[in-house]
Amino acid sequence: MIRFLRKWHRWVSVVIAIPFLITLATGILLATRGFNSWVQPDYAAPKSSLAISFPQILEAARSIPEAKIQDWKDVSQIDIRPSVGNIRVRAKFTQYEIQIDGNTGKVTGTGIRRASFLTALHEGAYFGPVVRYGIFLPSALGVFFLLISGVYIFFQPFFLKRKKKIISG
Repeated sequence: MIRFLRKWHRWVSVVIAIPFLITLATGILLATRGFNSWVQPDYAAPKSSLAISFPQILEAARSIPEAKIQDWKDVSQIDIRPSVGNIRVRAKFTQYEIQIDGNTGKVTGTGIRRASFLTALHEGAYFGPVVRYGIFLPSALGVFFLLISGVYIFFQPFFLKRKKKIISG
């Protein structure tokens, strides 16, 4: 049994190496996004209230040429924090994020937000559903198998010693 497990453990690890490496690297980057400005821009949090309208939000977003926002179809997400008057607009095609003061409508910061891209890579969704469910999901199951079989292989000598001790009395 142990020989069988070791053989499968070895081959599964070879087959899932690349998808697991992508998942591991992007997971580390995503875990650091709170203090890693390469993944997610840092901005000073405005302390104001919400007083601007959606057309004003769009106009402020349009004022940043790098974001390439002309209409609402160019916006992937809007994050509104009413308690601090903070609005973040994310561009659909450029990974740009624009922070807007919710009271004045002024742009208070811009930056590239890579967290969404890294999440899509992490899940395999970036490559499409065939790769996501045909490679990344089986790879995740492979990692689970490696965990279980690795723990078994590690503890197996202890189980054998215990069994021999019980049999020999």
